[in-house]
Amino acid sequence: MELLFDTNIFIYHFNGRLNQAGSYLLRKGLSGQGAYSVISRIEVLGFEQPERATVQAKRVLARLIEFPLTSEIAERTIDIRRHCKIKVPDAIIAATALEYSLRIVTRNQEDFAKVKDLRLINPFMQL
Repeated sequence: MELLFDTNIFIYHFNGRLNQAGSYLLRKGLSGQGAYSVISRIEVLGFEQPERATVQAKRVLARLIEFPLTSEIAERTIDIRRHCKIKVPDAIIAATALEYSLRIVTRNQEDFAKVKDLRLINPFMQL
């Protein structure tokens, strides 16, 4: 496994707005090389939406590895928040990527670029 998907990639996908490069990376992730943080599941499923959309989201997420919020990730999140001033969900995702040495697939380069040693893939700018 090598890719950690940010919530925004799932949202683009579910809204039919994920470009070809992003779709390629998501397919790669769904074939065993992808994961997400539990915070992304909370963000994707934590708002009112049609049941059909919830079922679709659950199917996609079930094909990826979900990383829980561990004590180690919580400590990294705290450190990131203190030094980088990014939102808690983004800090959790960044900490998860660092903890497991994964690259984050995201369009949110502005916030994640503040985190030292984080490796990013922006499918809207690459491939």
